[in-house]
Amino acid sequence: MTHLEAQSYIMPFIEGKVPRDKQADFVIHMRNCKKCREELEIYYTLMVGMRQLDNNEALSTDFNKDLEKDLRTMSHGVRNRRSFKLSAFSILFALGLLIVTISYFGILAQIYDFEQFTKKTEQGTYYFHSELDDNMMLGDIDHIQVSNNIDKEKELTDYDRINGFRRLEENYDEIISIGESIQNVETTTD
Repeated sequence: MTHLEAQSYIMPFIEGKVPRDKQADFVIHMRNCKKCREELEIYYTLMVGMRQLDNNEALSTDFNKDLEKDLRTMSHGVRNRRSFKLSAFSILFALGLLIVTISYFGILAQIYDFEQFTKKTEQGTYYFHSELDDNMMLGDIDHIQVSNNIDKEKELTDYDRINGFRRLEENYDEIISIGESIQNVETTTD
């Protein structure tokens, strides 16, 4: 703030009407510039003294002390506004950081779920096909496919059971001969 600007804010200071954006500069200039400070003291003493006389108030005994008190009050107001702005900024920054962090972890969770779903669909029924091929395919029969088909079949009705028993009776002689051949096999234990 220049000398001319500081001197133009002397009367607004005495009336308590210095714009907020100029208060910090005004206080700093008045504390560092002896010439402007002397002019402020003169005007302050005259104007405040006249106001006290006009209002039939007790006349101040130390105008310099009152002036210093008013400058300190203005300086504290500026400091409080700055700290409020800083704390508000800190709160908003922390809130923004929290939102970004939560969003980041949410996106990571979605990516993980997508990758797991993709793996699961790509693996399909035959994920271990290369390792278990010999056990899954005995002869020309795919046992897993047969098992899946059995699960999908509908429940047997009484008609289906009767037909099954009839087929067993027709193949009775063949079943007996298989049983006898198994019975004649010698078993050894090691």
